[in-house]
Amino acid sequence: MTKYPGLVKLPSEDEYEKYFIENYCRKAIKTFDGVRVYFPRHSFKHAFYKSSSRRVQDKKIFDTERAERLDWIAVALNDCKAGLYFGWDNFKKKSDYKRRVAIVQKDYVIIVQFKKDCSSATFITAFIADSKTLLQISLGEKWKKIAAD
Repeated sequence: MTKYPGLVKLPSEDEYEKYFIENYCRKAIKTFDGVRVYFPRHSFKHAFYKSSSRRVQDKKIFDTERAERLDWIAVALNDCKAGLYFGWDNFKKKSDYKRRVAIVQKDYVIIVQFKKDCSSATFITAFIADSKTLLQISLGEKWKKIAAD
């Protein structure tokens, strides 16, 4: 069983962002199956901020609960026991074969988007999912490696 590290406790949002840049944006992170995952600096805002309501989608509130699990991201990407699923395209109402959703630690979700050749991916987000979200993910298509377009 994969051991997950403790929570990262930092004094400010700026410190969490610096930590993300140093430990993810500036390092080569690979998944258990050898896919290089890139971490754009701007993904910090998407991954570690939340909206004030589901309707507004303004991503203005820093989410300490997400940020404290920064060290889990690399471990989760390298966890061969993760539950893997294809992403979901809300607009097209079908599976998104370029996105991989991994569930670890029962409720921690990591999403990456594969580049065209499927040899690398970009980090999208990571979060603790509620039971409704976990059910929706688990009802989706299980991940299987597909050939590049």
